[in-house]
Amino acid sequence: MNTEDTQNKSKEHWFIIWDKKFTVWEENELWLIFEMLNWDSEVSSILHWNIIMELDEELMNIIKTYKGLINCLKSLNEKNSFLLLFKISDTLSDIVQDSRELWEILAKISEEWNKLRLIKQMRNRWLTRLITSSQDLLHIIEWVYDAAEKQTLDILWSETIRWLFTSPQDVYDVLHYLNDENKDYLMDIIWLYEISKKIRSWEDFLLMLKWISCNKVNEFLSLYSKRMIKEYFKTDREFTIFLMKLSDRKEKIFLNYMWINIK
Repeated sequence: MNTEDTQNKSKEHWFIIWDKKFTVWEENELWLIFEMLNWDSEVSSILHWNIIMELDEELMNIIKTYKGLINCLKSLNEKNSFLLLFKISDTLSDIVQDSRELWEILAKISEEWNKLRLIKQMRNRWLTRLITSSQDLLHIIEWVYDAAEKQTLDILWSETIRWLFTSPQDVYDVLHYLNDENKDYLMDIIWLYEISKKIRSWEDFLLMLKWISCNKVNEFLSLYSKRMIKEYFKTDREFTIFLMKLSDRKEKIFLNYMWINIK
C-alpha cells in the first residue's frame, strides 16, 4: 500500500446501523448523515445516539472545524449535542477559537448542569485564552445562570477577571446578566475601589449605582465624600435625571448618604 493509500485509509471511520456498515470520512459527511436521519424525533434521537457512541473518540478525527461542529449540533437534540461535545472535549480547544463561538455553543444547551460541565471541561487555561475582555466574559455569562454564574467566575480565577474591566460600562454590561448574589460576588472579585477610579462622569457613577446590588450601595458610596459626588454634576437637571433613574430604595440610600456626609 503506497503512502497516499495509507493516508486515505487512516481517514476512514465507520459505524453500524441496522446491521449495515456505513463509512464517514469527514465532518460534512457526518452532518449529512445526521440530517438524513432526522425524519422522526424519537427514532432519530436513538439513531444519532448510536452513531455518536459507535464513532466515540474517532469523532475527534472527524470534526475539525467550528463550522462542522455547529452544523452537526444543529441536527441533534440537546441530549445528543452534549454527548457529541463530551466526546470531542479534548479537541474543543482547537475547534473553538473565540468567545463568540463558545457563546453559540452554550446557547444550544438549556440544562445548566450541562453548560457547567462543558465549561469545566474547557479548563482554566483554555477559557483564559478565549476570554481576554469584559465582552468575552459577557458572551459566556449571558448563557449561564445562578450557581453556574458563580462557578464560571471561580473557574476563571479572580486575577484573570479583575483586569478584564477597563470602564464602568464594561462592569455594567456584565452585571446586567447576574443575579444580586453574583453581582456582589463579582464586585468582591474586581474591587469597588478599583471601579471607582474609572468613574469620570455622573453617567459612569449612575451605571455603577444602578446595577450593583442594594447590599453594595453603601460600600460603594463610602468611597466618596459629598463634595466628590457633587463635582460629577454640572447642572440641577443632570442631578434630577440621575435620581429619576435610580430605584426608590437606592435613591433613599443615596440621599441619606449625601445628608449625613456633608463636608
